[in-house]
Amino acid sequence: MNTAPIPVNRFTLIDYSIFFLMLLISAAIGFYYAWKERHKKTVDRVLLGGRKLKVFPVAMSIMASFTSAISILGFAREMYQFGSMYLLIGISYFITQPFAAFFFVPFYHRLGITSAYEYLQKRFNNSVRTSASIIFCVQMFCYMAVVLYSPSLAIEQVTGIPLWLSIVSTGLVCTIYTSLGGMKAVVFTDTFQSIVMFSGLILIIFLGTNRVGGIEVIYQRLYEGDRLQFLEFSASPFVRHTFWSIMIGGFFTSLTVYGSNQATIQRYLTLPSIKDAQIAMMINLLGTFSILVICCLCGFVAYANYFDCDPLLSNRISNYDQLLPFFVVDLLKNFYGLPGLFIACIYSAALSTISSGLNSLSAVFLHDFIYPFYASYKLNSLSHGRSMITTNFLAGCFGLITIGLAYLCKYVGSTVLQISLSIFGLLGGPLLGVMMLGMLVPFANSKGALVGLLASTSFNFWLGISSILYGSKPESKKFSINQCLSNFNSTFSVYQNSSSNQIMKNEGFSKIYDLSYYWYSLLAVFNVFFIGILISLITNAFEKNITRPDDDLLVFGGKKYLKSVEIESLDEKIKMMNK
Repeated sequence: MNTAPIPVNRFTLIDYSIFFLMLLISAAIGFYYAWKERHKKTVDRVLLGGRKLKVFPVAMSIMASFTSAISILGFAREMYQFGSMYLLIGISYFITQPFAAFFFVPFYHRLGITSAYEYLQKRFNNSVRTSASIIFCVQMFCYMAVVLYSPSLAIEQVTGIPLWLSIVSTGLVCTIYTSLGGMKAVVFTDTFQSIVMFSGLILIIFLGTNRVGGIEVIYQRLYEGDRLQFLEFSASPFVRHTFWSIMIGGFFTSLTVYGSNQATIQRYLTLPSIKDAQIAMMINLLGTFSILVICCLCGFVAYANYFDCDPLLSNRISNYDQLLPFFVVDLLKNFYGLPGLFIACIYSAALSTISSGLNSLSAVFLHDFIYPFYASYKLNSLSHGRSMITTNFLAGCFGLITIGLAYLCKYVGSTVLQISLSIFGLLGGPLLGVMMLGMLVPFANSKGALVGLLASTSFNFWLGISSILYGSKPESKKFSINQCLSNFNSTFSVYQNSSSNQIMKNEGFSKIYDLSYYWYSLLAVFNVFFIGILISLITNAFEKNITRPDDDLLVFGGKKYLKSVEIESLDEKIKMMNK
């Protein structure tokens, strides 16, 4: 179809009021904590909440940090367009998160660090640390840009809120409460926004099920539409979703979030003990699994409602990422204020992710770039006051950069869910690899770690760009418009309908561009280990004196593994630097 989608703008004044009220409450939390903590504000409190936060808010913050608007829109789209295979990722959650809780959490807590990549300097050298920090910054900027852009684009079509207004308002609100309120504002705002998310999604499932005629009707339509699929056991790594790619590849992709991402590790360290952090991870496990199931159910309910009248083929939306917002506005058109509540739900998810990203970027930039710069040039160290100003300034600058990058996302294809998970696999995978190399391989040296990290990142970067440019589009399920008031009266595949070109499959070497995005992280970890171990063995052969790393820097550090160490606060570090 070449015609523009039919505009759908059913937002009322009440809807706009509820939407902006949510933004106002989020900003108010930041102002509240900025005022409350004004006389006892330190860098340690801003970045780590003084390491004395409570378990439940931190658990909600971990969940909200990576349960973004992409998850809400992407999970629903995945069920609607491709079927239920992706839902199996929920099983891998029960493997990945307990593993992270008992493997990574004690290790990071024992080190008493602020930036996750401080470990790499202790274990290897500053070059490895700096390289990892740069890769993390690129990863988070890319991810936050997608998180900010995707819901803004989807919501523009169905509500009439301009794209630029959505991006700027969301970006500025995040920037304000993150820079002013610090980690406490981020954690408690995440908790508030999580409640909004759950409330809006559950409401949609209930009303959508009621409108279509009940659970039996939904199941029947899913079955007839071939949406119920859990038994894809193909061994081919080029099949987009299989049992193996989701369970094995999904395990490593999730570990890039829970094992090597600063935003998550920073939250582990806001809690006073290892046990508290592990409990928070278990609560987070239940929360992330619940969000996954609820979002997928939203997709199933949407499919049942549009079983014979697909909104894309009937020209009512221009992209399936707009499906859920369109469904909500269509479903709640007679309930004034509820569409505004749901759109607030989507924006809550975006706010949570971006605020967490800004806070973690500030921590990494301050610790991995600014402090080492001062130390290397023997300059006077930053005082508490200057460190505070710098932290707030960094959060503000990073927020503005994210707003700018969000506008560039329009030039990237693929689904928002695939893009976001690809970012974690392509850039988070090498970070996970080098962290685990240091933890598990005692003879790995700085040369091997640096070469392995850079080589794996370079390969993944090439693979990711090539996949976007040359990779085959995934084949969606069939859709019908038989009952639409339209000139069409047949069933189409979405890509056959939206493009005059048939889907071309890559052959030969080009087949690598079709590698399932779920294998990116595992491939990255393998490359880091293979290259890192190889280079380490070669260079160690020419070294006369090889020093074994301290036991505290290895994940199974002998008797020290289960011992707690006295955490030197960030503020104490600054005092030592100023002496």
